[in-house]
Amino acid sequence: MGADRTRFEALVRAHAGSVSAYARAVAPDPWTAEDAVQETFLRAWKYLDSFRGQGSFEGWLIRICRNCIIDLVSSRPVPVDEHLPERPTPPDTTNEVYDLVERLPVEHREVVALCGLLGFDYATTAEILGVPVGTVRSRLHRARAIVERQLAAGSEEATA
Repeated sequence: MGADRTRFEALVRAHAGSVSAYARAVAPDPWTAEDAVQETFLRAWKYLDSFRGQGSFEGWLIRICRNCIIDLVSSRPVPVDEHLPERPTPPDTTNEVYDLVERLPVEHREVVALCGLLGFDYATTAEILGVPVGTVRSRLHRARAIVERQLAAGSEEATA
C-alpha cells in the first residue's frame, strides 16, 4: 500500500499542472476548476485499478477531470452574484484572445484546451472526449474560425 501511494503521489505531481490547466480552461469559474482538480485525483486514486493502460495516464486523468466538471456544473446552481472576481489571465496570452476563447461553447473550449494548451494530438483528444477524430478536427476548426472572425470584427471597429 505504501509503495502504491508513493507512486500515485509521483503521478499526481507529474500531471497536476496539466489537469489544473485543463480545468481552468474549461470550468465556468475558478472554484469549480479547483474542486474538479481535487475530485479528479480522489477518483483517480479510488479507480486506479480500472486504468487499462491503453491510452496515456494523463489522458485518463483529463477525462476524469472532464467528467468531474460536468458533474459539478450540473449539480450547482448558477451564481447570481455579479461581483465575482475576474479570472486571472494566463501567461503568454492576450486578454482579447483569452476572452474570446473563454466565450466559446464548451465543446470548442475543450478542444482548444486539449490541443492548443496541453498539446494533445487529435487522436488522444478524441479518446479523452469520447468522440471521433473528425469531430475534434471540426470543433477545432470552428473554434479557430469563430475567434478569427471576432478578432477581425474587433479590429474593424477599432479602425472605423
